[in-house]
Amino acid sequence: MDFKRSDLVHSVQGLATSTDVNERSIGFNYLIEENVGPARQDHLENFDSSVGEVRALVDGYYRDTIQGLARGHLPSTFDKTLNSDALLPASVEPNQKIVRLERIDGLIASGGLEFARLDKAVQTRDSDDLSVLTDLFATFPGERPAFAAFKSEVEHDLAQPDWLEHLIDRLGLLHFYPYDSRQTYSFALMEYSAAEVFTLAGRSLIDQCFAIATVLECRNNPAFFPMPRGSAQGFAVDLRDHATPLPLLREILHIRIDYKWDHLKRLGRWTGADQPDIEAARARHLAVLRRDTGRTGFGNVAR
Repeated sequence: MDFKRSDLVHSVQGLATSTDVNERSIGFNYLIEENVGPARQDHLENFDSSVGEVRALVDGYYRDTIQGLARGHLPSTFDKTLNSDALLPASVEPNQKIVRLERIDGLIASGGLEFARLDKAVQTRDSDDLSVLTDLFATFPGERPAFAAFKSEVEHDLAQPDWLEHLIDRLGLLHFYPYDSRQTYSFALMEYSAAEVFTLAGRSLIDQCFAIATVLECRNNPAFFPMPRGSAQGFAVDLRDHATPLPLLREILHIRIDYKWDHLKRLGRWTGADQPDIEAARARHLAVLRRDTGRTGFGNVAR
């Protein structure tokens, strides 16, 4: 992004030259982002002229124009007048299965639920108990877009005993890491079809309900990596190195979906985790992007 406001230019440059790896990664993302078009960049820069720190501005923009407070509002992500550069054609096969990982500790606490009982309900397919959990997702405000993956691309990961850790790493879900060895996080694996996403989009009169994620959707996340302009899809940053390199996973961004009990396929828990080397993960990711897109100079910025 080539910011016009001098305060935002200064803010991004400060992040990009920081000694902190997370700040540096975030600043770099702003510098190389190519899928935020002129209309949406103007929308962002004019959103709140009193905020000159880019992370704070983008956080506010996300809360107001992407997630929003009310159900039924149109996120700027799927507004054709603002984000045509990042919207994808409706070419996803409707029968494609999509998976998404949700952290559920907050819902368990707010609903007074027990993980063990929910886990048993998953095994027995108890619709009553599972509906108690999935109904709680509907209480979340706004229309936050959903990050997900095609099930066909993670079948091998899902077949592993430690499938949860595999999925978190392959999908670049750094914010799901329980770094403190005393912490245990709980997760739900959701599965649904692309057809269900298209049906919900039709009800909301949204023509293009899949998009390439940009820095504006990713909320200052160092584990996100922008795509070159014109890409047909985005890819998640794999947080771990592998003896045999694995292909990058396609990163799906689509409109919010309302869960039903039968979308919930698995529960899992993770206690403690060693922190991945985010700088090394980003370097591996960039090398693959350059190779696969032919954009050998992508990611080169003047500092």
